[in-house]
Amino acid sequence: MKATAKTAVKKPAKKAASNKPKVDVYQMLTDRFIAKMEAGMIPWQKPWQSYGPARNFASGHVYTGINALLLPFLCDGIPLFVTFLQAKELGGNIRAGAKGLPVVFYNVVEKDNGKGDDKKEKIPFIRYTTVFSVSDVENVVLDLPELDQRPNEPIAAAQAVVSSWGQCPRIEHKQQRAFYVPSLDYVNMPLLSSFVSAEAYHSVLFHELVHATGHKSRLFRADLADNLEKGSAGYAREELTAEMGAAFLCHLVGINPALTEENTTAYLQHWLGHLKNDKKLLVQAAGHAAKAANMIQGIESEPHGADSTAVAQGLVSLAVPGKTG
Repeated sequence: MKATAKTAVKKPAKKAASNKPKVDVYQMLTDRFIAKMEAGMIPWQKPWQSYGPARNFASGHVYTGINALLLPFLCDGIPLFVTFLQAKELGGNIRAGAKGLPVVFYNVVEKDNGKGDDKKEKIPFIRYTTVFSVSDVENVVLDLPELDQRPNEPIAAAQAVVSSWGQCPRIEHKQQRAFYVPSLDYVNMPLLSSFVSAEAYHSVLFHELVHATGHKSRLFRADLADNLEKGSAGYAREELTAEMGAAFLCHLVGINPALTEENTTAYLQHWLGHLKNDKKLLVQAAGHAAKAANMIQGIESEPHGADSTAVAQGLVSLAVPGKTG
């Protein structure tokens, strides 16, 4: 008698173990930043140094008051300034199209008090003069001071994420500024040795790399465009996305949050101020940031070029895995 062959019942194949972090990691971090922002304003601190305090390059005068506060943020990373006349006296000139920055100062004028005596009435008034960054001076070589250097060492886990990203743009260290250029697809970073810490360096690098994920050859974010104006709502949204993405990546490579989160919160507060402080926009930016962080880690998320509005409205739909205006 022939044995009847039993039909084998196939068990559903087990899904391969995923190395993706849980979705609530992003939600947790987003909620944490919102809670910190609600606790009060935090001043942002530039995490790398550039030639010391803001001062006049020709005279050596160190700016104080509102000038000391604003000039470092308005310049291109080198807080050394000259007037139009000083540039000429140094043997050069201010390049065409350079934008000057106002330096405010107070003065007092004496006026007859009208009482027929010798006493004068002192009337205070505010004046301003225009200065230019030394980077706007051309046709002369200026002897700039050397940067103080710190013995920072790269963080291996952060470096591994960057080096393993197959679509990573080139990274240069030619200027003491942090920026991404979409038209040429490259990131420029200040020197590692000029940062307050290696953690701060990698937070800023992640920020710029998240910007790079928005390139048309990658995620093609609408808010990242070659001609995006710095004061626009799109620019502010893109900055929120980049800083949130950097925070996510810092968390995932094990960077101590105590070393970066306060400055990240301050940066987010600044850009939310440009968008009427609507915290929903931060959650939406977190959705875009999560997708960007996924890409940098090589984790598939939404299809290339897909609109992420639905993703931004609920972080749970993301496959969850570059800070620094």
